[in-house]
Amino acid sequence: MTDIEENQSLNQSKVANQHSPGERQGSSITFYSLNYTIRTQKCCNLCPLPFLTKKHQRILYDINGVFKPGMNAILGPTGSGKSSLLDILADRKDRQGLDGEVLMDGQRQTDDFKYQVGYVVQEDIISGTLTVRENLAFSANLRVSKAMSRESKKAIVQQVIEQLGLEKCAESRVGTELARGISGGERKRTNIGMELVLSPSVLFLDEPTTGLDSSTARNVMEYLHELSRRGRTIIFSIHQPRYSIFKLFDTIFLLAAGHCVYHGPANAVLPYFSSIGYDCEQHDNPADFLLDVTQGDCSSVSTDESNSDKKHEQNAHRLHDLYVKSDIYASLLQVLAPTNGRQLDTAVYHPTSNTSTSRFGEMLYVSQRTLRTAFRNPTLVIMQTVVTVLFATLVGLIYLQIDRSEDTGVKNRMGAIFFIVTNQVMANLSAIELFLKERVLFIHENASGYYHVSTYFFAKLLCDMIPLRLIPSMIFSIIVYFMIGFQQTLAKFFIFYLAIFTTTTCGAAFCFLLSASVEVFGIANLLAAMTFVLMMVFGGFLVEISSVVNFLSWIKWVSIFRYSFNIININEFSDLTLCLKTNKTICPINGTYILHNVAHIEYENEWDLWKNFVALGSMTVLFLILAYIQLLRMKKTK
Repeated sequence: MTDIEENQSLNQSKVANQHSPGERQGSSITFYSLNYTIRTQKCCNLCPLPFLTKKHQRILYDINGVFKPGMNAILGPTGSGKSSLLDILADRKDRQGLDGEVLMDGQRQTDDFKYQVGYVVQEDIISGTLTVRENLAFSANLRVSKAMSRESKKAIVQQVIEQLGLEKCAESRVGTELARGISGGERKRTNIGMELVLSPSVLFLDEPTTGLDSSTARNVMEYLHELSRRGRTIIFSIHQPRYSIFKLFDTIFLLAAGHCVYHGPANAVLPYFSSIGYDCEQHDNPADFLLDVTQGDCSSVSTDESNSDKKHEQNAHRLHDLYVKSDIYASLLQVLAPTNGRQLDTAVYHPTSNTSTSRFGEMLYVSQRTLRTAFRNPTLVIMQTVVTVLFATLVGLIYLQIDRSEDTGVKNRMGAIFFIVTNQVMANLSAIELFLKERVLFIHENASGYYHVSTYFFAKLLCDMIPLRLIPSMIFSIIVYFMIGFQQTLAKFFIFYLAIFTTTTCGAAFCFLLSASVEVFGIANLLAAMTFVLMMVFGGFLVEISSVVNFLSWIKWVSIFRYSFNIININEFSDLTLCLKTNKTICPINGTYILHNVAHIEYENEWDLWKNFVALGSMTVLFLILAYIQLLRMKKTK
């Protein structure tokens, strides 16, 4: 047995002996012949505009290796392919351009592999308005088997809190950009805890020390080290760790320009590089030394290449050639030999489905979190209600108890209806935040198997419609209708309210579509405002539609304003009699005459009223379906 094999056996037996009998034994991740290529647009040297031709860029070159229980670090300079390799192993990378095999305990990854392992992204993606315990409970309730009792799930959450040293901040809110919360190290450990509630045998972490000071980074890595000693397989990418972190590693996978230049025990890396002519100075940080070697910056590297990229590529090729000729690579090939090239049976390793909770349970927990977020940061709900009351009161005072004269009565009624509809549509710009604000959180949680897209969509829809659309619409309708003095019948009031709510819902649905389609809030807000203004112009109040050129007049068929104007005008002017301006005791003018000749609205029977509701309802359903499709299409892999 070679020295390398002895070191590997020593490290793995050390990990195996230190985990307690109750802990889950970690799995082995084996990978061979991994090649990854991405496509980028190729630009013309003479023209600033990009052509449609594609340029292929190779990221990883024939990568082989195995990660066993313990601390497995993927090291390398920026752009070497660390995160790409980690994402491929965790099944979070788009498979287009990917060749090779990744095995878990000797079996191919199944489609739901990524739902069974833990994956902690580089950025802290977590709900800031919830406490640490509530976030962990959210993960446990959605991802732990539904056969497990609520008390058992609470016990799991408490165990994770104790394992990660989060007892002091367990009841503290994580914090948002507006409200200060827990520290950076506590946030990182909470993110790790969100995955540990699954008790995964393998935990992947992308740059777990990013954004942390050196002391906090060491504390986080020490917690991970303790987890690895309980039998977990910890695999992480890391850029430039300090020595106190470096000495926690069991296995190192060193990359340079997409090539593997070392894969073996951490305590053998310096002797290996010393054997090929690279000596680390006594007080130099081994991680810094390895980065210098991989980038060709070590003093032992002699090259006159002026092109930095070419120099790094040549250096990577040379180091890789030395590595594949070494005893350590020969030992690796012996480990890979039993699985490399043989027929694999995926039925041996077949995890459960991606979610462990019923659809109703998913909706319940997502709705619960959404409502908690709304109640703990009630600014939007309060402002939506306050603005609704203020605007309704203002409109009511401006058009207070309109008379029934043929002059001012008609003009003021139509003016009031225009302001009412405009307010109900424009007020829905706040709906743009619904999916856009939680876009990154949704992508991560859906990719990790927290919930289905459908349950998330309907839960968010329900929690937005009731507090921000249904209730404000009712308040607005009650204030405006009776202050203005529209026809005082119960039936006409309910039609008016239904029109207000339908208009609001349709406008919100369009904003939901933009929220699910556009990543930047400013762009989404601009598109919504421009679209609503265009709809307003073709609503029939500001311009006579029949006078508009034919190639633009079609916009009237998709105008929320037009259908809403029609409903409220028909509801108010039908069965209404108007008096002469000179003698208000004589009322010979029928409201239907105003609809036909002033408002230019077709009204012959009740269907002419309800077909506008059908149009608004159809548009609402269409916008919601498209928004749902956009959530489904949203790219969940990198």
